[in-house]
Amino acid sequence: MTEERLIVTNELSVSEIQSRGDLHVRRIFDKGSVNFESGFQFVLRNRLPAGGANERHIHADVEKVYYFLAGSGKVICGPWEKPVGPGDFLFFPAAIEHEIHADEDSDLEFIVCAAQTLGDPIGLVAT
Repeated sequence: MTEERLIVTNELSVSEIQSRGDLHVRRIFDKGSVNFESGFQFVLRNRLPAGGANERHIHADVEKVYYFLAGSGKVICGPWEKPVGPGDFLFFPAAIEHEIHADEDSDLEFIVCAAQTLGDPIGLVAT
């Protein structure tokens, strides 16, 4: 029989854990949890409490897409800073430092989809 390839996960079936800084994460999908090839590394349902922030970090070979569901805040990506809120979609490539801050008045909730890059365009991944 063929391995199941239709993956459905309800966010409430996954425990929320604290991650970088104040970030609370539900790991909806993880590449290691399936028995087939995928460029996706992980999909997260994230929540930053009001006034919170995650730690500035970098992924050398993973690019990300964010979709903001609720709250407001700002994203700092390299030298750039942008306000974000519900309905905003954000993309940034691999190998750039980033962090997210929630405004003081409400939690910032968002989905993160991360995929392995197809190559190493700027030579950061060690071989």
